[in-house]
Amino acid sequence: MLERGDRVPHFDVTTLDGGRARYNEVWQRKNLLLVSISDAEASESGYVARLSAGRPALTAHDTALVVTTDHVDGVPRPGIVIADRWGEIHFVAHAPAAAGLPDPDELTGWLRYVQQQCPECEGEAR
Repeated sequence: MLERGDRVPHFDVTTLDGGRARYNEVWQRKNLLLVSISDAEASESGYVARLSAGRPALTAHDTALVVTTDHVDGVPRPGIVIADRWGEIHFVAHAPAAAGLPDPDELTGWLRYVQQQCPECEGEAR
């Protein structure tokens, strides 16, 4: 399973709305909020509805929101990965069911944090 500090693997998945999401189109352009859930949870999950309702806040921080039922190497299912535009993971969460994943307000807080990070400053601190 991926952890904080790891890099997001490049992926090509089908989103819940039937579109395609290719990480190479997001990488170095936007931060990433990747939500992976099972097929059953996609059709019956109130979590997906909460994400949809929170979409404006979740994408306000120069973020690509990708919700999929496809497998992404190292990403738990159900699970969430938040990464900066260079692919460094800042947050990973998983739960036995999608209902146990962090709510959109908490995710927005993490996205705000990632948006405010300075890669040059982070490099100097290491």
